[in-house]
Amino acid sequence: MRGTGPGARRELKQPTRARRTLPRLVAGAAVVVGLVTVLWLTGWGASLWEVFSDRERLQGLLRGAGALAPLVFVALLVVQAVVAPLPAPALAIVGGYGFGVVEGFFLTWLGCLIGAVISFALSRRFGRRFVAESARAARLDRFVEEHGVVLIFVLRLIPLVSFDVISYAAGLSSIRFRAFLLATALGMVPGTFAFVYVGGSEAGPWTWVVLLGLAALAGGAYVFYGRFYGAPPRVR
Repeated sequence: MRGTGPGARRELKQPTRARRTLPRLVAGAAVVVGLVTVLWLTGWGASLWEVFSDRERLQGLLRGAGALAPLVFVALLVVQAVVAPLPAPALAIVGGYGFGVVEGFFLTWLGCLIGAVISFALSRRFGRRFVAESARAARLDRFVEEHGVVLIFVLRLIPLVSFDVISYAAGLSSIRFRAFLLATALGMVPGTFAFVYVGGSEAGPWTWVVLLGLAALAGGAYVFYGRFYGAPPRVR
């Protein structure tokens, strides 16, 4: 005869939660697939790819915007962060080329920050409940809540890690928005400056110094984090 205590009730609740969560995940995946299909059928997806992957075309777009060029550039950064999963460093280089190091750095940093906030908010609003109902993710969620500021800061220092993925993943966790905003705003500074500097300055020894400095900083931060905080727990 099966027990009727608290343990037995928890066992009965787990399948119920799984049955509730699975249709939501399927529905969310269907929405994503549908959006990608619409972009592909209408040709908008190809147009977005052409704009973001063609440096000369981006520069022409900025020049054609005239006095509105800074706003257009920030809007492009927000769009690439929220809609198009493309690397921001390419746009940062264009920003340095089109606006110079100082203005290009500020505009790039601002656009990426706004895009990160929107991505975080969308993920928190529509995806957080799926994680909250998963007992398997509880340990990882607690780890992110305790060490999320340092973790996100370190990940922002590593250019090879997608900024968009970090923002959406952070929204799924229980990290507070203010902590996410602080870690993102500070963590983006070195990488943003490095890539804007590459686009806004003449190629020379200092370009390599800046890039090597960024690589050393990212590598050092990663080693420091792993040594003092350890690896996140596995979700089993």
